Amino acid sequence: MMNPTVYTCSSLVSLRLVGMSLPSPERVSLPFLKDIVLIVVEYTNRWALEKLISQCPVLENVSIDRIYGDGMPILRVRSQSLLSFLHYWDTNDDYEEDSIVEIDAPMLKYLRISDGGTTSFIIKNQHSLVEADIETVFNLTNERRLQVANEIQKRDMVRDFLVGISKVKDLTITSSTLKVIYDYARYVQLPVFRNLYTLCVRFDSYMWEMLPVFLEVCPNLKTLVVGTSENYLRVDLTVIARPWNLLSSLEHVDVERPLKGEALEMSLVGYLLENSPNLKKLSLSLHDSLKKGESVHKLTLSLDDAPKKGESDIFIELLNFPRFSRSCQIIVR
Repeated sequence: MMNPTVYTCSSLVSLRLVGMSLPSPERVSLPFLKDIVLIVVEYTNRWALEKLISQCPVLENVSIDRIYGDGMPILRVRSQSLLSFLHYWDTNDDYEEDSIVEIDAPMLKYLRISDGGTTSFIIKNQHSLVEADIETVFNLTNERRLQVANEIQKRDMVRDFLVGISKVKDLTITSSTLKVIYDYARYVQLPVFRNLYTLCVRFDSYMWEMLPVFLEVCPNLKTLVVGTSENYLRVDLTVIARPWNLLSSLEHVDVERPLKGEALEMSLVGYLLENSPNLKKLSLSLHDSLKKGESVHKLTLSLDDAPKKGESDIFIELLNFPRFSRSCQIIVR
C-alpha cells in the first residue's frame, strides 16, 4: 500500500504506482503534482482516486492501466487543469458488471481509451479536445450487442459519448468501435464531426463497408488512414442501403494494410476514388504475393496512364477504376 504521507508531499511532481493499493486520503495537498501513472493498482476506497485527481491544482497528465476487480466501479475524473487522460483496461467477455468512467476536464486536449470492460463513458465539457484514440465497445460482446440494440438508454449513452468527442481534429478508432457506431447509426442520429481533419481507422476484420456511415458525418475531413492490422477475420455484416454522400473535402488517403486484391479491399478503393472529387493522392501498399518477385518501391498511376503488357492484374484494376478527381494520383508502395 502506498504510504498515506505521499498525499501531503508538497514537493511531489510525478506519482507512479505499480501493483500497489491506493489508500483513502484524509487530506490531499499536492500543489506541484503534474503527472499520475497508476498500473494494476487496487483501490481500498472507491472514491480515493477521484479525490486525489480533483485536489491537484496543476495536474496535467493521468494514465491508468486497470485490472478486473480493482474496487472502483465508478471513476470520476474532475480536473480544471488536466490536459491528457489515458485509460486502459483489458478484460474478458465474461465481465458483466456495470462500470462507469466520467470525465469532466474542460482543458483536456488528448484522450486515449483502450478498454474492454467499461460499460459507460460520460464525457463532459470537452470543448478543448484536439486528439482522441478510442478502442472500446462499451463492454458489449457480439451477442450482448444484439440484445441491447433497441435499448434507448444504451443508445443515448453511445450518442452522448460521440457528442463528447465530436470537436476533435485528429481521431483514431478501431474497427470494433466503428462497428458500435455503425450499429447505432441505424437508430440514432450521429453527431457531426465538423472539426475532424484526420481520421485513422485500425481494422482487424473485413468490415470496410462500415466506413461510409461515419465518413458522412465528417464534412471537413482532409486525410484518411486505413490501419495495418494483419488479423484478417470474416464478419457477417448487413450493409445499410443508401446512396452515399460525396467526400468533398477528402484530399489524401493512405491504405497502410497491404492489399491482396480481394473484392472487399478493392471495393473500398473504388468507393474512395469514385466519391472524392478533390482527392489528390491515394497511397497503397501491395501484399508480397502480388509483387511477383519484383521490387516495387514506388509506382505512380495517373489518370491518363494505360495498362501495359504483362502488368499485374491489380495495377490494371486500379487504372480502370473511375476517378471523380482527374488530378488524383495512386501511389503504390
